[in-house]
Amino acid sequence: MAVTTDEAHSGLVEGRTRTGALLALPLCVFALCSSEYVLVGLLGDISQSLKVSVPSAGWLLSAYALAAAIGGPAVSALTARVPLKRLIVVLMLVFALANVFVAAAGSFGMMVAARTVAALTHSTFAAACIVSAVRMSPPHRAASAVSWVTAGFTAATVFGGPLGTLIGQQWGWRSAFWAVAGVNVVGATVLVALLPAGGGQQRPQSVRSEVTVLGRGPVLLALTVTTLSQIAWFTPYAYIGPSLADTTGLAPTMVTLLLFVFGVGSLVGNLAGGPLADRSVRGTVLVLLVLLGVVLLLFGAMLASKPLAATAVFGLGLASGALIPALNTWVLGAAGGSSVLALSANTSAFNLGNGLGSVIGGQALAAGYPQRSLGWIGAVVLVMPLVATVWMVVSARRRGDAL
Repeated sequence: MAVTTDEAHSGLVEGRTRTGALLALPLCVFALCSSEYVLVGLLGDISQSLKVSVPSAGWLLSAYALAAAIGGPAVSALTARVPLKRLIVVLMLVFALANVFVAAAGSFGMMVAARTVAALTHSTFAAACIVSAVRMSPPHRAASAVSWVTAGFTAATVFGGPLGTLIGQQWGWRSAFWAVAGVNVVGATVLVALLPAGGGQQRPQSVRSEVTVLGRGPVLLALTVTTLSQIAWFTPYAYIGPSLADTTGLAPTMVTLLLFVFGVGSLVGNLAGGPLADRSVRGTVLVLLVLLGVVLLLFGAMLASKPLAATAVFGLGLASGALIPALNTWVLGAAGGSSVLALSANTSAFNLGNGLGSVIGGQALAAGYPQRSLGWIGAVVLVMPLVATVWMVVSARRRGDAL
């Protein structure tokens, strides 16, 4: 059947709209995630302004992480019947409004409350953006779509935090959060114009069906692999600043530079991990876990040399960043390809891994273990997700399933 001019034009417009939406989604994720990293550079200014100690101000980070990890899946479950486009736009506007209250906060308590509300949107918004991008992409490019959206996370680490900190230092810390709120309003407006109705799928599902998906064995196994692999690399990363200063002997400015190197490695890894996982999701996870294990085993020894330290930090960022789209794609596939709740739970798994990794590393240092041993401890933890992934790959091959 011949395609008419009107049909061809409609297809071209639809293609351009889809491309615009796929470009807008990671930018919106970048805008949302940057607020978390902006706060890190402005804690001292905020503590002075609101007359609290710096450790007390640190609860602004802790409250956000806890609310995102615990409340995120609950928000995803409760909004299971909301169409994706409406969900994404509404969450972005709620986040923008919460940051207006952060910027205008007259007390520390008000700021904590506003940050907590903002955090409740975090996991569900990110998961909904990923699902939307996957649904707008060809099935064989699902992992690339995931990596495209999650690049917004890693870019926020590399660029968003420093940029927001610069704004806050130049015009006061409140200006940084006014900027975050404004950018999110612009992002929501763009998504209203470009995101297809339903956000790439006709979504509404019952809360029961979403929770049932989350209870599947393959989903729980994938979530466990996410948590344990995150613990493994975050154990040494949580104390990378002191390690680079004390073990490597770097000046503070060089430590900052190597943290930027880590961020660049993470961004490169994230963008590479998606196309690799398009070929084989679990196979890619297995290869990346092996790579991460090698980096962790050599990490402590490489910190003794300044040139090798830069290589080790970049390698840690590369391996951990590449795992982000691969693990998210694994969870999404195990959940049937469209579960916002499963991806939200995976975000919580990443956050849980961060928290447990920092605790394990801190306890090891408190017990007298040297800083160079943290990589070895992480490698020991990594054995568990590595064994689980090998078992999944072998089982899939025996069944003749795609990896």
